[in-house]
Amino acid sequence: MTRFAFLILPLFACVAGCLQAALHPSLHRVDALPPLTIDDASDSLQRAVQRSLDTMAPSRLRGRGPLSRQESLETLSLFLEVLAGASDVETLRAEIERRFDLYAVTDPVLFTGYYQPFLEGSPVPTERFRYPLYRRPPDLPVGRKSPCVMGRLPFGGASRAYYTREEIEQGGVLRGRGLELVYLDSAIERFVLHVQGAGDIRLPDGRVRHVQFDGSNERPYTSVGRILRDSGSLDPDEINLPRIKAYLRSHPGEAEQIMNENERYIFFRESERGAEGVLDTLLTPYRSLATDPRVIPTGTVCYYEVTVPEFDAAGDPAGRAKRTGFAVSQDVGAAIRGPHRVDLYVGRGAQAERLAGHLQTRGRLYILMRKSTGISGSSGGD
Repeated sequence: MTRFAFLILPLFACVAGCLQAALHPSLHRVDALPPLTIDDASDSLQRAVQRSLDTMAPSRLRGRGPLSRQESLETLSLFLEVLAGASDVETLRAEIERRFDLYAVTDPVLFTGYYQPFLEGSPVPTERFRYPLYRRPPDLPVGRKSPCVMGRLPFGGASRAYYTREEIEQGGVLRGRGLELVYLDSAIERFVLHVQGAGDIRLPDGRVRHVQFDGSNERPYTSVGRILRDSGSLDPDEINLPRIKAYLRSHPGEAEQIMNENERYIFFRESERGAEGVLDTLLTPYRSLATDPRVIPTGTVCYYEVTVPEFDAAGDPAGRAKRTGFAVSQDVGAAIRGPHRVDLYVGRGAQAERLAGHLQTRGRLYILMRKSTGISGSSGGD
């Protein structure tokens, strides 16, 4: 699933087991986590952990690294066992410190948010609904093999170039091939959906269809927020989703050109579930993170501390509140590079859109590994 962080800063799945030695200095050992609260270990966390366990079967994983497939699964299983057996916060904390090695990202981490938008659409083109979402084309090139990825390079690099956004949307190179999945009523909302990677679309008869990321043209990603900032169109403190959308709507003569500067194009499939991350893991609000899998592999148990925006009754920003909690790395993103970038999945609908649209702040990130699983001491393999 792609996401709003792509609008602000500069996608493909990587699996557990690619913790590269070159990035190990970004993590340091700590003796304890910050103080926990009861909300840090809710039922939603257990669901998120179980969802990773359900989808991270060893037969689905490829790649070797300091954290082996089996060790990743054992860490998740042990964490779920600890959660189920803890009667209170202090017991949970003691068991975590007794049974896991704890690491922290050395410097503050930039947190952004992503969400699942709710849009209006039509299964057939009309005067209002004329902006198609495309299915994955059968001639989309398959990326080169990589030891860390299920058949694709983690951050772009197709074996040959596919069509750009402009060639697809204005050039019509996919038109008439039967690839149209659904039609939307706004090119800007379609662009945002491309960035988020999944969404709900209400049809005229009231039915709701869920669409999910199903590949990209693997062209380079260019941040629209950066374009608007560098051109002076928006001040740096104005780079958030509402302001970006408002600018594009109020400058229709520029909007198409600005969006075309981001050549990366997303293809979709219909899904009966919800937003999915790597390995088709169903995402859980506030319990699913997108990380750079070269540093924090998919399936890693994390703990975060961050301040999130609050809103008044009118939906306007009204201060910030501290949020902490355990989460699992279940997604990746082209904007999520290195140890100091994390994307937090915040759910679906208008409230989630507001939060994701304004979440851009520094926080702290910790990771848990079962005892005897060292970051640099394991040989990898099964």
